[in-house]
Amino acid sequence: MKNRQKIKVVVIVLACVLLDIVMHVVTKSYSTMPENPNFSRLAKLLGTEITVSLWALISFSTSAYVYCLIRNIIPGEGIVKGLRYGSAIALLWLFAMLEGVSLFGNPVINEFVVGLSDAIPVFLMGLLLSMQKIEEQGNTVVKPVTFERKMVIVSIFSGIFLIGRYAAYFTGLIRSGYQTNSLSTFLWTLLMGSCIGVLCILLEKDGDTPSLECRAVKFGILIFGANWAVFLVFMPLLFSGYIVDVLTRIAIDIALVTIGYFLAFRLESNSSSVEISTFL
Repeated sequence: MKNRQKIKVVVIVLACVLLDIVMHVVTKSYSTMPENPNFSRLAKLLGTEITVSLWALISFSTSAYVYCLIRNIIPGEGIVKGLRYGSAIALLWLFAMLEGVSLFGNPVINEFVVGLSDAIPVFLMGLLLSMQKIEEQGNTVVKPVTFERKMVIVSIFSGIFLIGRYAAYFTGLIRSGYQTNSLSTFLWTLLMGSCIGVLCILLEKDGDTPSLECRAVKFGILIFGANWAVFLVFMPLLFSGYIVDVLTRIAIDIALVTIGYFLAFRLESNSSSVEISTFL
């Protein structure tokens, strides 16, 4: 990427960070900030406004960097890439925000509105980044995926995420609301897994690397993991007492998503082998 292109990317990121901050200010009445928050040392040192702005800069910069790294493997051409990436990360961050309903008992409408304040700017960032003339290599043709195949992918991600998260809930590895808000916890966990499956369908192009294991790790750690981690790190940046929980949560979720990806595409590979054998 040339220096001029890098400058354009930086400008796009800063503009979307500014939009994010403005939208949070506009939706302040929907804020889910606790009445007597236990702020982190960083928040006490810098102030909540600067800390939140710092988080926005880190999260949007990381998401933009991931886009630049995987741009060539996202299906489609031009703005289609941005539509896919922006939609995927917007959905990921929006659903992540909704965990506050089961975790803290916050109203759905509040979490949704506050989540949109992050989702809309990151969606716009994806579109703007896709308009930049960055050199591309490789085939970006979208391989048609049947509805049945999409449902299988979403179901596998949902199942793996649901099982893994509940194992973490029951053992107390991470905080959860499964005892106080059992229904909302179940629904969020199930839908979050489905959302990750949709993210996979939007961003993955079959045949990216020759190794299924490498593809699974790349998706789990880079595509999902980086965007997931920078969103969740908001809590320990702003509040005290969340570092261990958030780091554990990130590690568990990345492992679950990596396993889910491997199983989803291993099943497809096995199915193709059976079809070929049957035909022969």
